[in-house]
Amino acid sequence: MFGLFKKKSASPKNDGVRKALAAHGDDGTLVRHVIHFAYPLDDRDPGDKDAARAIVNDEIEVTYTETDDSPGIVFEHYREVASGGFDDLTNRLEDRLATIGWDYDGWECAVATGVQE
Repeated sequence: MFGLFKKKSASPKNDGVRKALAAHGDDGTLVRHVIHFAYPLDDRDPGDKDAARAIVNDEIEVTYTETDDSPGIVFEHYREVASGGFDDLTNRLEDRLATIGWDYDGWECAVATGVQE
């Protein structure tokens, strides 16, 4: 495939985003601003944002974006997105947030090719 993830990835969801990045010449190896999203599974119950944040904080150091109009959380940090370590992180977030009734909805980032535009 491309970059550090030529072999089969442990995260097909991540591969979809990385494929979109690759279409723009980004192999995912450069450190960049990454934004993650998580929401309670039950729309009727906004869930416990503090419990969700505690799980995230246990995994990585992040900054939160306030989402007053949403029951979910948005959190961000800087790192590469090509490694197995990134897949491990997103898989752990997905698994651990599910234990409290939350859905880890994935991540996004800007293309980072290292070339000034």
